Amino acid sequence: MAQLLLLSGSQRQASFNARLLNHIAQHLENSCRFLTAEPLAKHLPIFNQDLENEPEVKAKVAELHAVFQACDGIIVAIPEYNGQLTPYLKNMIDWVSRLAYIDSTFANPFIDKPVLLCSASTGSSGGAMGIPSARALFGYVGGMVFGETLCVPFAHQAWTEAGYFFEDSFEERIESVSHRFASHVEIFHATHPK
Repeated sequence: MAQLLLLSGSQRQASFNARLLNHIAQHLENSCRFLTAEPLAKHLPIFNQDLENEPEVKAKVAELHAVFQACDGIIVAIPEYNGQLTPYLKNMIDWVSRLAYIDSTFANPFIDKPVLLCSASTGSSGGAMGIPSARALFGYVGGMVFGETLCVPFAHQAWTEAGYFFEDSFEERIESVSHRFASHVEIFHATHPK
């Protein structure tokens, strides 16, 4: 069974983006297993090439790299900070992507890997302003970024004690996009045996 990495760009405990990842995962729980980068990513320092050969730092990055390497696809939920993706997410990708350059025993874990971008925001844009920078980042490191995105505006209004509650049309769109993305992940899984 294919493995999906659910990657939140937010460190917030009650993150609407982490909640969105969980909501999407419910649509795919019968066809995929799920991985998370938490809490490994929280313990990385701000990227600094002077630190990348420090044994303690390299060990932390290697642990995180293993999670990225093990997955067959990535669903990224990105809060929008001043129209850009979060420093937390950028830092994580910077560290993981550098490992193959400083140590040839590590492969690039992003090459040709399907990536679905989504976002949730309390504002009217649904975090859509941050999507282009995320698309550029994941494309640059080698990922195959899915054409469609899922953006949730006014996320706080859609959140209930029982989870997200969306209009039928948007729930159907989540279902459609997530399953079409999962079909690409299955292809990657079948053609890239671990």
